[in-house]
Formats: sequence, C-alpha cells, structure tokens
Amino acid sequence: MSAPDELIAARRADIEAKQELAAGLLAEMECEAVILLMPAHVAWFTAGLSARGLIADSERPGVFTNGRQRWLLCSNVDTQRLFDEELDQLGFQLKEWTWDAGRSDLLFNITAGRTVAADRPFPNVPMVNDRLRPLLRVLSPCEQQQYRELALAVAHAVEATGRTILRGDPEDEVAGQLAHRLLHRGIEPAALSVVADARGAKFRRAGFTTAPVAHTCTIQATGQRDGLFVTAARTVSFGPPPDSFRAAFDLAVNLSAISRSYTAPQATLAPVAEATGVVLAGTPFEFDERLSQPGYGTGRFAAEELRRASGYETLAAGQAVVWQPRVGPAACVDTVLVTATGHEPVTPPTEWPFKRVTVRGVACDVPDLLVRVS
Repeated sequence: MSAPDELIAARRADIEAKQELAAGLLAEMECEAVILLMPAHVAWFTAGLSARGLIADSERPGVFTNGRQRWLLCSNVDTQRLFDEELDQLGFQLKEWTWDAGRSDLLFNITAGRTVAADRPFPNVPMVNDRLRPLLRVLSPCEQQQYRELALAVAHAVEATGRTILRGDPEDEVAGQLAHRLLHRGIEPAALSVVADARGAKFRRAGFTTAPVAHTCTIQATGQRDGLFVTAARTVSFGPPPDSFRAAFDLAVNLSAISRSYTAPQATLAPVAEATGVVLAGTPFEFDERLSQPGYGTGRFAAEELRRASGYETLAAGQAVVWQPRVGPAACVDTVLVTATGHEPVTPPTEWPFKRVTVRGVACDVPDLLVRVS
C-alpha cells in the first residue's frame, strides 16, 4: 500500500487526466461545462468518491467542470465529510445547496446562460453519457492498482467463507458471514449469491434463501469500493461431490479457461458463446448456453452488457470483464483485466485448489472444488 502522500498524488494526477478528457468532450460538443450526477460518473471523475448513508437520488453529490476547474456539487449535510474524507487536497472547489432548498435551484443557477452538457436528462441540455462510456470502460493505471487490491480482497473474503462454513448452514447465514468479511475490509457488498446443492441448476441468478447446505455450496460476491466493482465465486463440497455435480463443474472449469483464452483487445463474446455450444453439445447440459450470458463488463459498473442491438462489443485493453460459465448446478466466476496481449486474472485462487488448463496456448489457473471432510 502506498503512503498517504503518494496516494493523494496518484489520485490528483488521475483526476487531472480525467478533467483533460472532459475538456476534450466539451470541445467536441461545443459546450462550456458538464454536470455529472450519476454515481459511476462521479466516482470515475473523482477517482473514488463514495456517498454514504441513506441518500435520495436528488441528494447525491455531483461534479461540475469546465475542463479547466472542477467543483463538487453537494448538500450542506455532506460537505464536511466529503472534503475531509474523500476530496482533501484534490483540487475541488465547492458549489453547495442547503438541504431545505434542494439541488434543483443550484443546478438551475449554474446552467443559466451557459451551454452545458449533463449525464441526466434536462430540458435543452445535451447528454454526455454515450461519449463518457468508452472512457469509463478502460480503467486508468491508478484505477487498475485500486482494482487489483480490491479484487484480491474480494477473492480472499469468498475463499475464507468457503473454508469456514459448516454443513447444514443455511444460505442466508453463509451470506451473512461473507458480508461481514467484505465490510471488515471496507468493501460494500453490492450483490451476494449463496447456492446450496442443485438450486443453481434451476436459477441462474439464485441470490440466497434459508435452504441448508447439504453437499455443495457455490459462494459468489460482487464487492464495491471507491466506485469499483469486482466479482468472484468459489465452490465447496462436503465430502466427494455427486458425480453429476463434478461433471458439470469440470465443464464449467474448461469453459472458464476457454473464455479467458479469447480475452484480448478487439475480441468479442461471439467466439466464447460459440465455443460454449460446442463444449456442451452431446452432454446433459447441451442447452445451458441459452440460460445465461457467458460474461459481462464490470469495473465502474457492477455489470454491463457486452452486447448491443448491432452485435457484440469489442473489448479494450484496461477493461474489466467477469467470465461466468454456468453449467447445470455449477458455476466458475472470476474477474479479469484485458491487457494489451491477453488477460490478467485479478481474482486468482490464493488459498484454494485450482486446475491449470491450457487452451489455445493460454494457460489458466481456474479455481477447483474445495473438498472438505467436515
């Protein structure tokens, strides 16, 4: 972990770079300034600002920049904490509204007489979202370092939970243990899934229930910190797994390696989807490819479709992707960063068994089942 002064310097440099990107967008759009209100956009521009507490959407902080200077937009309720804990020494000025007056008057005052863009719909104000999206998809070097640290912490919390749960624990109890571990590391649980035994064969987005764990348990977490999201899953078996589960899990492991082997700049989901159909053909799971997508984008969003009406999107170096092959009751879910030459697994197994699978010349260490005797 870097020293505090180094962290501040790195964040400030990252913010300055993003302000330059915003200046370029404003020039293209022939606008004087832009207002950012979406939490993902605010976290991106500020290199990690997070609002806390129960906040209505109309009370969330925002950012205003003309490409040369930058201002925090926030309620007087939040000003002190945001500057003390989130933005100290990062070069932000302040435009504040009082809680009883509300945000709308402030937004009116800073847009009156100006040509302003925004990421929320306002009358006669151009939207900047589509232009921002490719900028958010690619994590900056500063963000990538934050991301690696977050990813290891998420994977550690999932693995620690898998090593300590007991046979017979209900899914919601396991989810509680997982949430505790995440929060203990300053990570907000954005989504948790705990799937006992064969429930995952019926529900691809299973969440968690009161069902007890009898033989197998797949534990998955999406954690958020500094406006960045990471997802990882691990599967525990109490005693040797049922043959059908082992077969499904081995197929998921192979598909995970195949997905990673196709991870590179300019690649799409298309070959992964096609390979999934080929691998599952002739197995009891040959139609499972229709039940869920093989992967999705992540990073500044918990999950983003990599498919659009016109087809599949191409991947970009610096983008984060979750690969999630699901076969019958089994799943292998991990997050990778797209690199210039392929991929970097950011949630690798650390204290967990794994299989080394080589596909298309790419060797991948994919988390295996943890078989426990108790």
